[in-house]
Amino acid sequence: MRISFTVFSLLIASALLVGCEKKTDVSQATDADQVLTVIDLGDKYKTPDGMTYNPADDNIYLVVPAALEEGEAPLLVIQPDNTIKEIFRIPASPETKHAGTLGIAFGPDGNLYVADSQEISGHTAHNGRLLRVVFEEGKPVRCEVLATNFVAPNGLTVVGNKVYFCETRVTEDQPSPLTSGLFCFDISELDPANPYKAQTYVSEMDKDPHFIFQFETKDSDWRVGANGCSSSKDGKVYVANFGDEQIYELTFEEDGKTIKSTREVVQGTDHGMGSLDGIRFDDERNVIYAADFAGNAVHEISVETGAVKTLKKDPVGTGENGALDRCSEVCRRGNFLYVSNIDLPFDNENDAPHTMTIIELK
Repeated sequence: MRISFTVFSLLIASALLVGCEKKTDVSQATDADQVLTVIDLGDKYKTPDGMTYNPADDNIYLVVPAALEEGEAPLLVIQPDNTIKEIFRIPASPETKHAGTLGIAFGPDGNLYVADSQEISGHTAHNGRLLRVVFEEGKPVRCEVLATNFVAPNGLTVVGNKVYFCETRVTEDQPSPLTSGLFCFDISELDPANPYKAQTYVSEMDKDPHFIFQFETKDSDWRVGANGCSSSKDGKVYVANFGDEQIYELTFEEDGKTIKSTREVVQGTDHGMGSLDGIRFDDERNVIYAADFAGNAVHEISVETGAVKTLKKDPVGTGENGALDRCSEVCRRGNFLYVSNIDLPFDNENDAPHTMTIIELK
C-alpha cells in the first residue's frame, strides 16, 4: 500500500523490541451472515500490510512497515491458531532510517523477497529498495539489499525465477495522468555484493530495461498507480491500477519477461470499488481478492467475467468489532481471507485497535 508522502511529513521516532510471541486477542464478531475473526495486534504493530502464505509451514507471513515512525520493520507469522509471532526485523535504510516493507513473496530458493517503499514514510528521492530475507533451516537469518533507486515499489510476486513488483509512479513529482508499471528481475542476476541501481525513468525510450510494463492512471484524486501484484500457477501476472480500479492480466513468452498479451480484467467504473490496493489471485476459484483502501472494502472479482462481488464494506472508523480500517492487503489460508488494516492517517486516524480482519469465505 502506498499513499502520497505529504500525509507523513511529520512523523516521530520510536524503538521496538524483537523476538516475542504474542498471544493475540482473537475474538468473534458477526457481520450479517458472516462470521469474522478479529486479531488484535496491540500497540506494537500499528500498520500491518504485506502478506504471503507459505504452505510448507501453514503460516502467513506478515510485514509491518515503519510508516509512522523511524525504525526496522517487523516480520511476523500468523500461526495456524492465529497467534502472532515476531521472527525477524528487516533493517531500515541507512539513508532514511525507515523500512517501508510492502509486497512480499517467497522465491523458489526458499527466501523472502520484499518491496521496500520509502515513500510510505515520506521519502521520495529514489530511496526504494528490493530486499531479500535469507532463510536457513526455515528461519530468517539476514537481509540483503538486491536493487535500489526505485521511487515507490509496492506489490510483489514471484513466478519461477522471476521477481515482479510494481512501481507505483516513475518520477518523484509527476502530474496527472500518472505513469507507473511493473519491474521484472531474474533471481540469478541479483547480487547483494553489487546491488543493481535502477535507471531513473525519463521517457519510454530510455526507461530501465527491467521495467517491462507501464500504464497511466487518470484519476486525479489519487496519485497512486500500479499497486497490488499477484500471479497464477500458470505464470500469468496480475497488476492493480489503484486510482482507476483496473486489473491487468499479463501473459508472457517463455522467457517470463517478454509480454505476449495483456487483458483488462476489470473495466469501467460502475462496479462499486473506490480503489484497488493489494490483490491476491486464487487458482482454485479463479477469482481475485482485492483490498479497497479508498472504499474501505474487500472485493471478490471474477477473472473470467470481471464481475465484482463486495465481501465486506465498512465506514471508516476505529476498526472495532471486526470492521475494516483502511484495509490494504489480503491473503487466503484455507477457507479464510486475512485482511490487513493498515489504518493510515488519510482522512482517518491511526488508532486502536490495530487489527487483522479474517473473513470466512462461503
